[in-house]
Amino acid sequence: MPQTSSAPNLASTDRASTGVESMPPNDPRSIRRRLRLLPIVGTFLVAIIGLGAVWILWQNYMATPWTRDGTVRAYVVTLAPEVSGRVAELAVKDNQFVHKGDLLMRIDPRDYKVAVDLSNAAVDEAQADYENKQAQRDRRLKLTDLAASREEQQTYISAANMAQAEVEQQKANLERAQINLERTEIRAPVSGWITNLLVRQGDYATTGQTAMSIVDADSFWVDGYFEETALRNIEAGDPAKIWLLGYGRMLQGRVDSVARGIVVLNATPGKSGLASVNPIFTWVRLAQRIPVRIQIDQVPPDVRLVVGMTATIEVEPGLQSSKGTSERPLTTSTSKP
Repeated sequence: MPQTSSAPNLASTDRASTGVESMPPNDPRSIRRRLRLLPIVGTFLVAIIGLGAVWILWQNYMATPWTRDGTVRAYVVTLAPEVSGRVAELAVKDNQFVHKGDLLMRIDPRDYKVAVDLSNAAVDEAQADYENKQAQRDRRLKLTDLAASREEQQTYISAANMAQAEVEQQKANLERAQINLERTEIRAPVSGWITNLLVRQGDYATTGQTAMSIVDADSFWVDGYFEETALRNIEAGDPAKIWLLGYGRMLQGRVDSVARGIVVLNATPGKSGLASVNPIFTWVRLAQRIPVRIQIDQVPPDVRLVVGMTATIEVEPGLQSSKGTSERPLTTSTSKP
């Protein structure tokens, strides 16, 4: 009786029991099955890499606070005439750089010169009257009670005192007239750029009405509006990196101070005097932005700072200077005529 091999039968039994037909590695169906798994694996790897990148960025953001909401600022001096009159001379033009003490405009001084002359004459008149009444007083005081009564002497003393007061009053009027004459010349209180020039030569300048403004060249700084969640990592003296939107180079700066208050809208009273509270979505909670003042260490000659420019700021916590910020003045290298 012929004997048959048992190995084929066992293989057939295994295939039948598992229901899976073994395929060689280079079988087209096996290759297609493995290729179908590649998108799933790739998506899984991309998700892991993305989550890792988000985690690294978050940690970097929390360790080094930064904001794209930065603004260049500077002090602006508003100039208005202190006396009224026709503008006889306008010595500047819009956007011109001026030095401290330079003449900006001159108001017609003729009326004010006349006022000074009149005040001088009034002083001379009052002085002469005082000297006359003083002499009369002295003569009456030398007389005996028979020649001049005590009441008469007191009258001349009072007249002399009133004349002396009149002299002082006229001297004060003269000083005021001289001050008004000096005010006909408006000079630059700081060095900077003329901006918003509203007057022209020949215009009538009115007391207190804004004529021009000067952007103080030595007062530029940057305000960075950081989220309140990042303030705990910001201290005065921390180094800061500044990127202006219009320039590719980086400027160095330091944290000068952090604002201690912003407007609270819900505290604004309504017509009845009660707090006006706006309804909000309880599931949305936005972090407030707090101004942080950044002092600029040095401005390169080819960088033109303009109030209102946009900046990106990054603060490096934990690197405060031991000397603080008071010994690091702003150095402006902008060329000045």
